[in-house]
Amino acid sequence: MDQSPDCRIAEAAKKPGRDCFLLSTGMILGCFALAFSLISILSLVQKSPTVDEPIHLFAGYSYLKWGDFRANPEHPPLVKLWAALPLLAFDVKDPVPSSPLWDMILESERPLPSRDLAAQMLFVDNDDETLFFVAKLQMIALGILLGIFVYVWSKELFGVVAGVAALFLFALDPNILAHSQIVHTDLAFTAFFFIGTYFFWRALGRLTWANVLFTCVFFALAVITKYSYPAIFIVWAVLGSIKIFSSEPCRYGVGGSTPVSGRWKKALLISALGASAAVTAYLFIWAVYGFRFDAIPGGSSHLPIDWVLPPESSPLRPLARFISDHRLFPEAWIYGQLYVLKYLKRDAYFLGQFSATEGFWSYFPVAFAVKTPLPTLMILIVGLNMFLRGRLNRTRALFLLVPAVVYFSLAVASRANIGLRYILPVYPFLFVLAGGAVAELWKHGGWIRKGVALLAVWSLWSCLSIYPSYLAFFNELVGGPENGHRILLDSNLDWGQDLKALKRWMDANGVKKIWLAYFGAAYPEYYGIDSNTVEGSWIGNYDPPALREIQASRYIAVSAHLLYGTSKENSLLWVLRSRQPAAIIGHSIVVFNMAER
Repeated sequence: MDQSPDCRIAEAAKKPGRDCFLLSTGMILGCFALAFSLISILSLVQKSPTVDEPIHLFAGYSYLKWGDFRANPEHPPLVKLWAALPLLAFDVKDPVPSSPLWDMILESERPLPSRDLAAQMLFVDNDDETLFFVAKLQMIALGILLGIFVYVWSKELFGVVAGVAALFLFALDPNILAHSQIVHTDLAFTAFFFIGTYFFWRALGRLTWANVLFTCVFFALAVITKYSYPAIFIVWAVLGSIKIFSSEPCRYGVGGSTPVSGRWKKALLISALGASAAVTAYLFIWAVYGFRFDAIPGGSSHLPIDWVLPPESSPLRPLARFISDHRLFPEAWIYGQLYVLKYLKRDAYFLGQFSATEGFWSYFPVAFAVKTPLPTLMILIVGLNMFLRGRLNRTRALFLLVPAVVYFSLAVASRANIGLRYILPVYPFLFVLAGGAVAELWKHGGWIRKGVALLAVWSLWSCLSIYPSYLAFFNELVGGPENGHRILLDSNLDWGQDLKALKRWMDANGVKKIWLAYFGAAYPEYYGIDSNTVEGSWIGNYDPPALREIQASRYIAVSAHLLYGTSKENSLLWVLRSRQPAAIIGHSIVVFNMAER
């Protein structure tokens, strides 16, 4: 039936407004993608690969090339596959066919053979710069995807101003910029967790096929990205319970038009959604391993599951054995889960203290306080105050606070004190909440708007002032990155990322050769650094040098993680702490002139 003239006029009136809205949204997201890509690329080309990146990229390539999952099974394969995908377009010289290290992987509980193979492929046989550049572009794409959904969710909850504010904080956050350039699981898991929770929120409101599908898919992607995925189940269980006990109905059907108000009926619908996500994840797990149990093609060799089984006294041991014997999951998946459980507690450094296994309860609260830009912290405090006073919609804000608080609490309880990256998933939720707070403040105009604008300038300065060393960012509460080593080390400050900067310093100062204690997996020789390695270095073969040998070559460069993270009081690195540095490279490498007293 033809529309009436009045209907046609109304539709025509709506179209320009809709087109204008789509154009403005496209411009906002386009500018974000361009700026985020530009900052990320310009900074990543100045950095060397971090500690874990070579083995992750090599493992991903071996999965694609050989269908063999023996390398680096302690992490799920999705991100490694994604990062390595562009390598198939290059004529990569592959060390696997001729290297005995490939078979030695199965003979070592630690990943040393895999690391050596990765170094051989990336720093000796091929052009590391090219291979890592294209791999890191894949990670930046995931960062852009995450940013788009930060904007979308914030805009849906609190309006366009909130969306722009949340996206602004996201795009300039040093922690997001740092991990969007690294071939690792942290940023990708953050993206899939956040996007999956966004669609879960939509599904709780309107249980349409599209919302259910995307909820299940992004949950499944998170599951095959990082073994932290059980936290998503807990977060979603809490959010689902809030929905069940609220007065708001669930809606289902075409367009989400049929309301369901009873608690038991809502519980049934939400349980069905959770079950669908679990089944989808199970299918994705098998799919990413090629629907094959054996990690190694042919079935004649297997991963050493016995090495990572729980202790005999643990009730988890018979369960793990049952799952393995009955092949309920792929072999590499089982091995990886058990490996993570075995090595969940690791050596930790915090505020000058060391812990071999127990970790520190206050590690993540302090890390969050000193690694988050102060303008963001201030806006979050305002946002929490608005939430408590009812100035922000509490139902909407809860869907942001619950994931952040629950995930943060689980991280604290785990005491896996390796780095802020372990709580990276809380940030997107908090950016959206901060966006809502900014939107409320913006309504007042006057000096309040000027205050918001000042915080925006401060955020921009926080981003530009640390460029390109985003990984080493610390805020003004501790005096910036210069004092970061007094509080946190490892991936919070020094992850082996500054060999290129060290080479630039050597060239600028006429230093031909240097002693080196390096925390990383990259090869100094690849970057033209002529060095002798000393005790504690993660690369190279060394004999403990006499002090006069080091003094003869004048300079020794030490990774901050090794310099401040050693507890051996009689070691050379401990002695160096009392000396005045000649230079600090990228906040992560400390250079000493040994000829000076």
